[in-house]
Amino acid sequence: MHTLPTYTLLYDDMCQICTAQARGLVRYDTDHRIALLAIGSPAAQARYPQIAPQDAQRWMHIVGPDGHIWRGADAVRQALLLLPLGRALGALLYLPGAMRLAHPLYDWFARNRYRFGGYTADACDGDACAVHLGLNATQKNGSERSNHR
Repeated sequence: MHTLPTYTLLYDDMCQICTAQARGLVRYDTDHRIALLAIGSPAAQARYPQIAPQDAQRWMHIVGPDGHIWRGADAVRQALLLLPLGRALGALLYLPGAMRLAHPLYDWFARNRYRFGGYTADACDGDACAVHLGLNATQKNGSERSNHR
């Protein structure tokens, strides 16, 4: 039996939307070409030290079997191309101008994913939420203090 190369999808496991999308993607991966790895895990940091922590929080990444790294909208296109039911949509992203539109849309969604996921400063665990909600450490700590009064 021929085994297809495995790609590693690095996702933000602190983000409910990201986690649901990653798990959904794997459900459609009938060829078993994609392995999931939480971007904040020690295993991801050890395996892929070339991915800067701030980039890891900003974009989804896919690492190919040859070590090539796709991130953001390019990672979405690559993931779609790996899925039997996603290949046609992934191929459409090669049309002229498609990625010119996909990059800003992905970046906008990625910046706002914690808001879409229903996170608030009061319910936020960890620094990633504060980053994605646009809070600095003082604002986050002030919000936490106001909850303990």
